[in-house]
Amino acid sequence: MHIGIIGANGFIGSHLAESLSSKSDLQLSLFGRQPVFENKTIPNYFSTSSLANEQLKEIFSSVDLVYYLASSSIPASSWSNPGIEIETNLSPFLNFLEIFASSGVKKVVFISSAGTIYGPSANKIKEDADKRPFSPHGIIKFSMENFLEYYRRKCGLNYDIFRVSNVFGEGQNTAKGLGLINIFIEDIIRQGSVNVFGDGSNLRNYIYVKDVSRLLSLSLNADKSVSNIWNLASMDSFTINQVIERMKVLLPVDFTFNYLHARSSDNTAIDIDNSKLMSAFPGFTFTEFDQAVLSTFLHIKQQLSLNSAK
Repeated sequence: MHIGIIGANGFIGSHLAESLSSKSDLQLSLFGRQPVFENKTIPNYFSTSSLANEQLKEIFSSVDLVYYLASSSIPASSWSNPGIEIETNLSPFLNFLEIFASSGVKKVVFISSAGTIYGPSANKIKEDADKRPFSPHGIIKFSMENFLEYYRRKCGLNYDIFRVSNVFGEGQNTAKGLGLINIFIEDIIRQGSVNVFGDGSNLRNYIYVKDVSRLLSLSLNADKSVSNIWNLASMDSFTINQVIERMKVLLPVDFTFNYLHARSSDNTAIDIDNSKLMSAFPGFTFTEFDQAVLSTFLHIKQQLSLNSAK
């Protein structure tokens, strides 16, 4: 099977590429905006910024399934300028869907956002719940989902949509302002304190990136002629204050925390129901939250130490 990964240099994409590269029965083609792929041990990388559509069509003509993980924004970054979402996320996505449809790709696995698609809710949210995105990021993510259904009806291009909760783990780029747990850990190591937007009562589901990678890979064996939508979330939902309390017990570093004004772009509460995914893939076990946080802490501490030594 020939698999394409768009956004292979990203946080989830790089973990997925590394995981799938170990499978001898797969041929991988990796795509990203950067000129090179950061993991030099995995070949067959293409920089999309240097390829014309006709060249991309030729490459994708032999691809069976595409993982689409490319995203250029977060809820906060486009709050004041919603046009960024259209220019950097929606337009490139539609261009790729045209390429996939005309090249004979059988299925697209799209990574959507659970925290921004549904809007605020204190109750468990299933896939068929009302969609109330209020940030430009969530509005465009939901539009991308709807365009996938349009291309299914028009061109027979099937899809799996994974609405992913808050991901954390090794290798996340926090410079974008995304990744509460990774940001907290970096700030704890660097300055011994963390900043909390709001009063810390915001409820989120947190999932380890390696679990996300393992669950995404299950699409490889799914029926390519069937489309589906899944909430990709763990069993671990906490308020920010609860995350802080767990870190105080778990991490071998003392730290303080400061409350700042809440951001309008943040969802106040979202609790994701993953029962559909778990019933489809029985036996899957998530990495224990404390273990995942500690592994992330040790990795970040090592990377910061290496960077400071350069």
